[in-house]
Amino acid sequence: MRSRAAVGALLLLVCAACAGPAGGARAARTSSRPASPSAPAPAAPSTTETGSTDPAARTVRVVGLGDSVMAGTNCGCAGLAEEYGSALGSRDGDHVLVTNLGVGGTVTDDLLENLQGDTATRSAIAAANVVLVTIGANDLLPELDEWRSEGCDDACFSGPAARMGRNLTKILAAVDAVQAGHRATVLVTDYWNVFTDGDVARSTGGQAQVEWSADITAAANDQICAAARSAGDTCVDLVPVFKPSGADPTRLLASDGDHPNAAGVQAIVAALLAATPAQR
Repeated sequence: MRSRAAVGALLLLVCAACAGPAGGARAARTSSRPASPSAPAPAAPSTTETGSTDPAARTVRVVGLGDSVMAGTNCGCAGLAEEYGSALGSRDGDHVLVTNLGVGGTVTDDLLENLQGDTATRSAIAAANVVLVTIGANDLLPELDEWRSEGCDDACFSGPAARMGRNLTKILAAVDAVQAGHRATVLVTDYWNVFTDGDVARSTGGQAQVEWSADITAAANDQICAAARSAGDTCVDLVPVFKPSGADPTRLLASDGDHPNAAGVQAIVAALLAATPAQR
């Protein structure tokens, strides 16, 4: 029986090797912000037009980079970059072209790879007047699994948060390099929570998870804003947007407790718009 079992196991291994990795060479990690079966591919660039239809209006190009928050997952809206573009056009009277390259499940490694090797991504950024960046939460998902299984204190998550920050520094440097003398306004958001929050977080992980996730979010946000500042970009803090004076953020979250709903997206848009100078 042991010999036959070994032969069977060997055959399974051979078949698996012949089949190759599903969906490409790199498999994506499990993510509470939904990912594709393989590492997220760059979104096929498509442009949304919004704002003024006056032929004399200035054309402003907006590019969104990042994860499912940027993509607008579960928001019941057009997407973060699109909603921002609409608000920007209304404020300034500009004709706005929006390219949203946000992809659910994206980690900083994925975005850095796209910036270094994807021609469509680089071309969109090269022409942009405003670049929005929301990335980093998915990098920390393994620490949530570890906390649930055996605990994860500051020493556990400080290293992964720092690695995410180093990658973001490279991402912002790549954005700047692609601009080649044409300097865009780059707005980098942090997170109200890198995991679930509000009623959903309390019902699934209890108050202990809520408090722990606030700690790891603070560590992540420190890295995100430090990377933005070092690049000469603007960090837009979303903690006071979703949780002013420690308020419960549930009303701004989708039913999954993880993504912003339409009201949450509008709250982010307002914060981004306040940080955006007129594109003149």
